[in-house]
Amino acid sequence: MINRRQLMRTVGVGLPAAVLGGTVSRVSTPQADPGTKSKTAEGCEPPVCTPGSGKIIQWGKAAPAVPEAGLSGVTAVSAGAYANLYNLMLKDGRVAIWGSFNFSTPIEQRLSRVPVAATKDVTAIATASAYSIALRDGGVIVWGGTSDLNLTLPEAAKSGVTAIAGGNGGYGDGLFLKDGGVIQWHGRVDVPDEAKEGIVAIAARAHALALREDGRVITWGRDQAANMAVPAEAQSGVTKISAGAGFTLAIKNGGVIAWGDNSKGQLEVPYEAQSDVVAISAGIEASMALTASGKIVTWAYNFNGQMDIPAEAQCGGSAISCGRICMVVL
Repeated sequence: MINRRQLMRTVGVGLPAAVLGGTVSRVSTPQADPGTKSKTAEGCEPPVCTPGSGKIIQWGKAAPAVPEAGLSGVTAVSAGAYANLYNLMLKDGRVAIWGSFNFSTPIEQRLSRVPVAATKDVTAIATASAYSIALRDGGVIVWGGTSDLNLTLPEAAKSGVTAIAGGNGGYGDGLFLKDGGVIQWHGRVDVPDEAKEGIVAIAARAHALALREDGRVITWGRDQAANMAVPAEAQSGVTKISAGAGFTLAIKNGGVIAWGDNSKGQLEVPYEAQSDVVAISAGIEASMALTASGKIVTWAYNFNGQMDIPAEAQCGGSAISCGRICMVVL
């Protein structure tokens, strides 16, 4: 019988990518499911390596093939959670969507049609369950869902917005950042007063996150109590946040800290993600981090193959996203 120690695995380093560094602080966690593990990209020299090309590399079970537009020049990606069918990319200010669409389904028909407004000068993208969200000239654009009525945005979201986040926990929620305050779309729980000013970053899935100027994390929504209780480590000094399915990731002093559900090892941050981390993405039952050296690290549950990192992902990345599948932009 293979024991849990044999299942845990860490391997070599990729090629360089730019950015910051630091040390780690993390939350101690209970024992996880023995079927979990962690991985970094394999240490062998890849046959083709194209850092800086803007090419999307993705992995995971039933991942829809990346279209030709995704092989160069991409600047951002967002992994969708709606039945693992669709993903978004941003290239030359234009949003493109791809996936395994069933066009007999009205929701998937609506999702597949990128509106004209999202094909020029877009600066940010986000997936939100059965919706897609884009940001252009400070105004939010949404499409998908079941009816036009459900696409109605708050008036405040039509100008001056600087950041967007989509909830992929089945609710189709959206968060928008404007003048340091959070605007919520389709939220089940009201935005707390402390998230209405002094906010510098937002994230969402089945719960909402906001990061204050002083590095303190605020959370709200309908999620398990362990996830909604922000630990002492995340009360100051946090620089980035990511909302997973029942758990939360944050970067502090260059290392990943985590809290919430640990049933699949989501909180068991491997050593490779405890320093020099520049980006994080909390997925459904797995987590992903990108280090300053270009190393991709994934950990927790590998049911959808999120830890089966392809060799080319070693090349160093500029953006990452993890849901039921994982992606990196080289």
